[in-house]
Amino acid sequence: MPLGSNRVIKADVRVVTATHMNLAHLVEQNQFRKDLYYRLNVVQVKLPRLSERREDIPLLAEHFIARFNRLKDKKIVGLSHDTLAIFMNHDWPGNIRELENAIEHAFILCHQSIIQPYHLPEHLRPQGREGPPLSGLSLAELEKRAIWEALERHGWRRMATARELGIDKNTLRRKVKRFGLTPPSSRGQDR
Repeated sequence: MPLGSNRVIKADVRVVTATHMNLAHLVEQNQFRKDLYYRLNVVQVKLPRLSERREDIPLLAEHFIARFNRLKDKKIVGLSHDTLAIFMNHDWPGNIRELENAIEHAFILCHQSIIQPYHLPEHLRPQGREGPPLSGLSLAELEKRAIWEALERHGWRRMATARELGIDKNTLRRKVKRFGLTPPSSRGQDR
């Protein structure tokens, strides 16, 4: 019955609740109503914290970067090695929302194509030290990132990039193809 009405309106509803508290424990301590607990406790879905599934961080970062590129009409292509290392080593007490906010913050400050540590919120930036070690990344991911950043630094000029990396230009060409690296549409490639 709506407030102020004397007519009953039939409704079919489902209630979805979320909490970070252990409700069963609170019921035992008489800090949560037992009847309400049993009404709500039909199906439980437990989501692990982001710090417990760090392997999702690169995928989530790519998702948020693509989303903010659409929303803010930018062409940011990814995270630098150091930025990804910071993300992989952070505990993420705010979970996925904290990661999303960090990337949105970086989008405001970043006017290049790669998000660097100095684009991150202050609490994520390294304080007077090098970035955390690049742990948790596969060798292929490290190689892909190194090639991407070198290409970016040299404006996608392959000869200069190959020289910096100390590899043959044909090796660089094969690796670029294998990793599916493509330049931003506004830049050209040399052969």
